[in-house]
Amino acid sequence: MKAQLLERQVDEFGPLEVYEQSGEIALHFGNQTAQSAWRPDAPDRLCFAYYRGLTLPLALHPNPERIGLFGLGGGVLAKFLLEHTESSIHAVDLRPALAPLAQRHFGLELDHPRLDLQFADLCGSEWQPPEALDLALLDLFDEAGMTRLPDAAVARLADAVAPDGLLAVNLWRSSMPAVVEIHRQLSGHFHPDALVAHVPDRLNTVMIYRRQGWQPADLEAGVKRLTAAPRPLRRAQGQAWQWLQPLRGQPRRP
Repeated sequence: MKAQLLERQVDEFGPLEVYEQSGEIALHFGNQTAQSAWRPDAPDRLCFAYYRGLTLPLALHPNPERIGLFGLGGGVLAKFLLEHTESSIHAVDLRPALAPLAQRHFGLELDHPRLDLQFADLCGSEWQPPEALDLALLDLFDEAGMTRLPDAAVARLADAVAPDGLLAVNLWRSSMPAVVEIHRQLSGHFHPDALVAHVPDRLNTVMIYRRQGWQPADLEAGVKRLTAAPRPLRRAQGQAWQWLQPLRGQPRRP
């Protein structure tokens, strides 16, 4: 079935297109790559596997009250977290035109009491992130691929993460020099031995950083939190948990 164009507009950064195909609604930035997707007939399921990978930090942190979401897209992940957690969501994106699209086509409730939505250039020196985030989830892409942040912007993001907080980033391995550079930047503020989750059959990898090195006990505690999560979140985390790579110096889990 051919994809049906539901809406198209052009802002100062380029095209924004929403398509529907076989019951799935997807956001595109003027090319073939879907930036967000969901199925209104299955709203509790995250279509994109890397979305599921980005839910892992919620099991790895003991009490993630404040979550920063950097890169809104269609608002699919923000909507999911608002519906299946009690966390406040502090979302930031460059393109204000995304907000009405997220509301019209992806079901994001813009006036939700736990949603703080800002539009700003993370690369700009005037931008200041929200403070004391328990989790920072980075999903920064444009029509050309991963968005590269200058060192100063990465430092501001790192400073916004609470001392015991986590930062997770969705990476696209088609550009390994960019992946290496991002890891270099983040390793300057967090422990370099990040947790790694490779998404099967995709080039996405989710890397999860914190200031202390990861230990087997951290994963054991994560499994306990995972089993106590609401069913939609538990399902997403349970799938992504299988993608975690062994800790450095530790054998693969059975």
